[in-house]
Order: sequence, then structure tokens, then C-alpha cells
Amino acid sequence: MDVPSYQFLAYVAISAILINLSSRPAWRRFVFLISSVAFIFFFTRDPLQLAPFAGMLAFGFVGAKVLETQKRHWLFVGIVVAVVIAFCWLKRYSFVPHQLWLSGVYFTVGLSYVFFRILHLVIDSYQDALPESVGFWSYLGYTLNFTCLVSGPIQMYPDYRRTAWARPAALDAAVAGQAIERIVLGFFKVAAISPLLGFAQQWCTNEVLGAGFEHRILLGIASLVLFPVYLYVNFSGYTDFVIGCARFLRLELPENFNAPFSAKGFIDLWTRWHMTLSNWLKTYVFSPLLIALMRRFPSRKAEPFLGVIANFVTFFLIGAWHGQTSEFLMFGLLNGLGISGNKLYQMLMTQKLGRPRYQRLCDNPFYEALSRGLTFLWFAVCLLWFWSTWGQIGALARLLGPAGIAGVVTTTLILAGTVLWITSVAPRAQPTRLARVAWNTALFVLLFSATVVLKAPAAHIVYRAF
Repeated sequence: MDVPSYQFLAYVAISAILINLSSRPAWRRFVFLISSVAFIFFFTRDPLQLAPFAGMLAFGFVGAKVLETQKRHWLFVGIVVAVVIAFCWLKRYSFVPHQLWLSGVYFTVGLSYVFFRILHLVIDSYQDALPESVGFWSYLGYTLNFTCLVSGPIQMYPDYRRTAWARPAALDAAVAGQAIERIVLGFFKVAAISPLLGFAQQWCTNEVLGAGFEHRILLGIASLVLFPVYLYVNFSGYTDFVIGCARFLRLELPENFNAPFSAKGFIDLWTRWHMTLSNWLKTYVFSPLLIALMRRFPSRKAEPFLGVIANFVTFFLIGAWHGQTSEFLMFGLLNGLGISGNKLYQMLMTQKLGRPRYQRLCDNPFYEALSRGLTFLWFAVCLLWFWSTWGQIGALARLLGPAGIAGVVTTTLILAGTVLWITSVAPRAQPTRLARVAWNTALFVLLFSATVVLKAPAAHIVYRAF
């Protein structure tokens, strides 16, 4: 079943009706668990294809339960390492020998997001950080949450527990109206806007091969700029859709985006982009690593630089998580360099100018526009290794040449900085309720026309691949 799709909406509607038949927590948990398990069988009906996925789920649950009572550090490390190895094995990372890969087709949809939930429960069980002992049915309901199984967002267990049965999210007319607006907007972004942006970006990339020098620069700029916008529209649209759907099931999923292109620096960008992933890594990678480094090097002067190292490692792992190839390792390396370089720059400027003078510099309109432009440019460059191969990047670099590359980079910097600064200072009027209803009705008519009348292909979610 595709998400988003009209079939998924129908499935959510049936589940929501059943869940809201009773206010008893046990009933809601039961219906939601059945809905989540049944959802998996839309992807495969062969039990053998589900065996590896089920094995990883079972190991995660046993590991978490063992660590609730057995607080041995070596046991904790062993279980965490085993979960990571199992994930890499099932995802067929390139460093795993091909001879060890499982043969045949097996279920992997949502595996990366389930992996994060399992590790969260294992680590928090060991640290006694969970509000209660996690039962088997609660564990399955949380890890298999069908509203965010395919591509997240990554919700922590206490938040899931709170709205799953302890204090279900409100569902009155106002909330339902807002949820419908998010569903329509998200579906429209994924099914209508995202394909157009993706096609335009791919067309520009292909046309570079046969264009003259001046046109190559223009097409190179368009190709570089369009992909981050396409990725944002695609993934944020999916997130809007599932958050809206979850509200009818009395669940509140965490937000995953907060105007990321308004960021003034690379650190700021990653506090606004795929926020649940960033927060998970901050909690379970960055903070423990920083604490370990501070214990190893207990110096007040070294502490800020240890933070730079911890930031680099954390965001390098983001790239490694995204894919199994060397391109994604490069993606992680560039993200790590962007984050650590941004942090180091902030430290050095604060030391040189002092905090008040540095803040005044940051508030300067020209400096702010430059910061926004550089942030977008670096992110777009990082994403080159997200959507293309080494061979494609090399071919584009040879076609453009040093002068062309310089033209693409400079123009993108100026264009992005100018546009993003103007949009940041432009006044924003709050639409009336009537205007919002009219707008969403128009979006739905356009969406229905594109997806049903014109029989457009099913919406493609980029992050489903991870």
C-alpha cells in the first residue's frame, strides 16, 4: 500500500472508526495493534519473507527485557552491537560480505525506523529511563506503528504511550479540521508538486550533457537548487499527511520539519530538518560521545573542541545510515564537516569579537543573507552524493569545468541568499478560516484531478528507500 494514497486514507478511516468506538485504553491498543500488523501484509503475504524482520523484532524485545533486570555493562554493549549488526546485515551494507547476505526477497519496509525504536527501548531499558516496563503487546504496537512505519517520523516510547492510551489526543471539530488540512496539503505536495520538481530537476541534469557553456551553468544551477526543494516538498508532504492521519487515531506524531531553509547556519538547518532523526542522534550518539570525550580529556579549554568532534561523528553517521554505498559515506562526511565547521567558526568568532559584537554581526542584513545562502549551498552540495553517483558527479564536473563550477556555486550562493533573506523579512498575513477552507478545497480538486481523472502514478516517497 502506498503512503500517501486513497487506499491508505480508507484504511485509516476504518481503523479510526473502530478505535473510537470505545474509550477503553485496552480496546484502542488492541485495534491499533491489529491495524499495524495487518498493514504489513499489504506489502507481503508470504510469512517467510517476514521472518528476518520478525527475528529482529523478537531479539530487540528480549534484549530490552533482559536489560531491565540485568544491568551488566558488557551485556548492554553486546545487545546494542548485535542489534546494529543485524540491521546492517538485513539492509545489506556493502561492508558485509555478500556471501553472508540472505538470499531471496524479504520484508524491509520501515526497517530503519523500527531499528531506531528498538535501540531506543534497549538503551532506555538499561538506563531505567522508561516510565514503565514495556510489555510485549505495547512493544509491538510501538515498533509497528503503521502511521509512521514506512518513513517515520521517529517517535519516542513515552510520547507514544501518552497518546496511545494514557491521554489520547483530543479529536474535536477544530482538531479534525486542522488534521484534514494537513492531509490535503501533504498529499498535494507529494502527489502533485513533488513529481513536477523531481521531473524538472532530472531534466535539467540530463540537458547539461548537450547544452552550450552558458546554458550548462544555468542548468547546473537549476539542478543543484531544485533537488533540496524537491526533497523537502516530498518528505515534508509525507510527514504532513501521516501526522494528519494519526490525529484521527487519537495519536500525536512529532513534527519533523520547521522551515529548514530559513536556517542561518548549518547547525540551525539540522535542528529544523528531519528533526526526529537529529534529536534521536543527539540523545543517543552526540551526548554520550561528548560525555565520554570529556571524561577522557577533562579540560575546560578542550571542552568546546570535543563538542566539534562529537558533532562531526554524529552527522557522519547520519550519512552512513542513509545508504550502503560510498556516496552516502561522502554525504555523511560533508554533513559532518558542515556541522563541525559551523560550530568551530561560531566558537572562534565569539572568542575574537565577544558574544555581543558577534551577535550584532549576525543580525546584519548582508551577513544574514550570506549565512542563509552559504547554508543552502552547502546542503545542496552535500545532496549531490544523495541523488547521484561518483560517475555522474565526475561527468558533470568535467562538462562544467572549473569556470562553470565557479559560476554555478557563486550564482547559487547569491540567488539563495537573496531569496531566503527576502522571504524571511516579508510580512506574513494569517489567512481567515474561510480562506483556508477555499484554499484546501481547491488543492483537493486539483489533487483529485491529477491522481484519479488523469490517472497519475502513485506518489513516490524518497525516504521510503531508507
